[in-house]
Amino acid sequence: MIGLCAGFSLLFATILIPGQALAEKQLAAPLRFDFGPGDVADGYTQVTAKDAYTPERGYGFIDLSKVTEENRGGSDAIRSDFVRVQGSSFVVNLPPADYTLSLIAGDTAGNTDITVKAESIVKVEPTTKTAGQFVEAAFELALIDGQLELYFSGNEAKINALVITPKEARTAGEHPSIYLAGDSTVQTYKASMKPQAGWGQMIAPFFTDETIFVNRSIGGRSTRTFLVQGRLDDILRNIRPGDYLFIQFGHNDAAINNQERYVSPADYKVYLKTYIQGATQRGAIPVLITPVGRRDYDAASASFRISFPEYVQAMKETASETKVALVDLSRLSVDYYDTLGLEGTLPLFLHLEPGVYPAFPDGVKDDTHFQEYGAEQIARLVAQGVRDLNIPLSSYVKAE
Repeated sequence: MIGLCAGFSLLFATILIPGQALAEKQLAAPLRFDFGPGDVADGYTQVTAKDAYTPERGYGFIDLSKVTEENRGGSDAIRSDFVRVQGSSFVVNLPPADYTLSLIAGDTAGNTDITVKAESIVKVEPTTKTAGQFVEAAFELALIDGQLELYFSGNEAKINALVITPKEARTAGEHPSIYLAGDSTVQTYKASMKPQAGWGQMIAPFFTDETIFVNRSIGGRSTRTFLVQGRLDDILRNIRPGDYLFIQFGHNDAAINNQERYVSPADYKVYLKTYIQGATQRGAIPVLITPVGRRDYDAASASFRISFPEYVQAMKETASETKVALVDLSRLSVDYYDTLGLEGTLPLFLHLEPGVYPAFPDGVKDDTHFQEYGAEQIARLVAQGVRDLNIPLSSYVKAE
């Protein structure tokens, strides 16, 4: 962990988070930054356009060529001056934890146009204010990598002040909640989409009633897009010590013709480790789940092929390197398909005749997504895989 500037008014307390082998230092008092060359508000650390980031300082701008400053004068130390950032980042070394960030952005004598990304996640949508108006925004963030990065853009991105406040540590519940991070094969669908279903929608009945499943999976996401759209951040800001994070991606990571989604196998491992790190930092237990197989039949061998083999292998390597539990749903699903044969797998997948379901008036032939029956059978395989892991959660799997 990189050290913080000695000039900060910081208090550190060492706390042991359940589920972690080592104690982490936790920021115990807010950090307050006053941007601009004018008077400094009481209790704040001044940041000017000359403050480049250095490890010794522990905060600063990455590219000073894109940073200027102005002082309008006046009695308000916060709002009378600012720094203007034209597409650059302000970074702060912080312990990995959950934070509330409060930002003031504006100019008493000019317009403001600003967008703010925190850790690549848009936290302040494009906002415009006229002279004398100020953006006062607050948002939460689950920091993973030990360095907060705020990227400011817009035609007139003017920053007056930033306050970073650590959130209270969460405590474990009596029984675990299981959060699901995945794609369309996992997600929960609205009733209007019947009979389409994801396995995450059907898994709860295979576990005892003490457990709670929180399915945050959504279609079309890869490990990268799920992260940059703030969906992992949302999970990490709610997950508790002793909870579980099930992670199944690969279908969209492998979509090389869709560059918005595509993630190379090497980068896939990097992103998976980010999910793992974020969960373990908060005392939760990650479980990797290899991507469920598609209905991809090899007539020559009279068997089904492993889908996305490079990503299956990359996830297995990640599990080995991080010593994280893994359910090989890829193998479990394909072995199951083989017991049914090509025609026998049709009731699992979204193969529907026209005019039967309102959501699919023209019918559909889909070898990736599941009908409710298929999603239920895949959920059964996941539950069996968890039971065989012999981890604490295994005791919550219902006996067959």
